[in-house]
Amino acid sequence: MTDMTTGPPVRQIVGFAVPLTVASLFQQVYLLVDSIVVGRYVGIDGLAAVGASGPLFYLLNAMFIGLGTAFTIRLAHLRGARQDRERRDVVVALATVTVCWALGCMLLVTVLAGPVLALMGITGDLAEQCAHFIGVLSVGFPGIFGSAAVSAYLRGLGNSRAAMWVQASGNLINIALALFFVGGLGLGIGGAAMATATATTVAMVVGVVAAGRLYPLPRGRPSRRAVTGELSDATRLGFPLATQHIILAAGIMVLVWIIEAYGEVVMAAFTIVSRIEAFTALPFLSLSGAMVTFAAQNLGAGHTERARYGLLRALGLTVGLTVLVSIVVVVAHRPIAALFTDDEATRRVTGQYLLIIFPFLALYTVMVVLHGYLNGARRTTAPLICTIVAFVMVQLPFAYLLNGPLGIQAVMWAVVASWTTGLTYTVFCLRRVLAPRRTPLADTPSRSVEVPSSP
Repeated sequence: MTDMTTGPPVRQIVGFAVPLTVASLFQQVYLLVDSIVVGRYVGIDGLAAVGASGPLFYLLNAMFIGLGTAFTIRLAHLRGARQDRERRDVVVALATVTVCWALGCMLLVTVLAGPVLALMGITGDLAEQCAHFIGVLSVGFPGIFGSAAVSAYLRGLGNSRAAMWVQASGNLINIALALFFVGGLGLGIGGAAMATATATTVAMVVGVVAAGRLYPLPRGRPSRRAVTGELSDATRLGFPLATQHIILAAGIMVLVWIIEAYGEVVMAAFTIVSRIEAFTALPFLSLSGAMVTFAAQNLGAGHTERARYGLLRALGLTVGLTVLVSIVVVVAHRPIAALFTDDEATRRVTGQYLLIIFPFLALYTVMVVLHGYLNGARRTTAPLICTIVAFVMVQLPFAYLLNGPLGIQAVMWAVVASWTTGLTYTVFCLRRVLAPRRTPLADTPSRSVEVPSSP
């Protein structure tokens, strides 16, 4: 287990983030390849179906994302406080949540798919394709949530490399199976869903075996009272995170409802941009994930000033990297759009979308790194409020009310307005942490002076 309470903070954060970035890179490469395969072999109607069904799966996945992060934070706090004996109870609680949620989602998808798609305005052949995609994907829910649980467990223990290999193995298998099922066998979007279900199941098995060998559980039988306490704590800590993702999922459905009125070309462009945005955001999301564990371990150990120093250095790295990514995407927006489709209209809308949002990408990347610190500090309510203010109160009304005079550009500029609002609120929450200290900084990259303080 990696101890992030000692050693150079920046090296610890970057060292933790790099494997997460590689794992996310494999995942996003799979998503990009999947989009390209579907776009080339099925067409823009297939891309539209995958994009329209995405928010529904995100809605089902939202609660588990929050709970998984809560267990990661809990494990990191235990690691920082040197309380390994309680890890056994946390593992039992995590396994219980994973099994119950996977089985529940398999049941719910048969009930929710039709009504939710109808609320989004998805009807006819597109609705049938969406329902088919999510129905086939639901078979793999145990593997999808199980592999995510293993990754959350390994990250909480500070081993992002093992988490990387678990995710990477599933993504590589996913790419191969997507090419085989969709391109080779011609199974359409159902084949893409089948590839994901199969690959994540394999990744879950590999992850469970690896985690058991790397980190044998402390001896003894788990206490029912202790497990119940861990479930309660994870629910309390994870509920704001889960609610945040649920709000995002519901909001994305509203955006799909707005975009769907413009036809399949714009819906396909929306799907492509979401893939590109997710791909370019992955190093910053990894830095945010690293910041969760770094802040949780150090604040759990009482090293408040060290946690602050690591955050400030991570923000500097974030800004520099964001500028580079933004320049590349803006300059190469035409060939990037051409990777996904031969349809000229879809390329044009995709390029326009990229030119509007990517010059402002730093607003988003800085915000997500700050959210990582807040989550690691167990202040999970602050990112939830940020989502409500920026996404619900700004982005959605902006996209809807200005839809008439600005057309589809209203949806694009609404993203920029949301990022600006979200970053402003987040900085307000952390103004004391980000403000310069009057006394000289005790930490240096090569030496750590620990200042005990409560989180």
